[in-house]
Order: sequence, then C-alpha cells, then structure tokens
Amino acid sequence: MSQIAVRLSDEELSRLDSAVAAGSFRSRADAVRAGIRLLEGELFEARVAESYRAAYATAPLTADEQRTLEAAAALAGDAIV
Repeated sequence: MSQIAVRLSDEELSRLDSAVAAGSFRSRADAVRAGIRLLEGELFEARVAESYRAAYATAPLTADEQRTLEAAAALAGDAIV
C-alpha cells in the first residue's frame, strides 16, 4: 500500500480528528479513504448525468413523453427541472 502526505488547515484537521473521536471512523486514514470513495461516487454520478444530458440533446423527448414524465413526477411529488 502506498502512502501520501497531505497538508490540511488546522480547522480541517480538527474536524477530521473530531470525526475520528466521535467513532465515525477508526482513524484519520479511514476517514480520508471514505472521503475518496464519496468523491468517486460523486464523479461517477456527474458522468452519468452528463451522459443523459448528451443523449437527450441528440434525441429529445417527444411531446407525449414529456407529458408522461410530468404526470409521473406530479404523482411522485417531484418537480421537473
């Protein structure tokens, strides 16, 4: 396993240590690894969202599909953006 050095502000280190002390993580390293996993998930979700945007830009919804989407969203209580 490789090791890296990271510079953190006193405030960032304090928050990290507080999370470890609260039992959220076993160690600083575990907390950093968890943060990396969260970042990977966010980056993946952003790529998926961009793929959808690109696909719908090339093949937009038909009027019927749009109405169906809006009706389903209304039933679910969601807003269409």
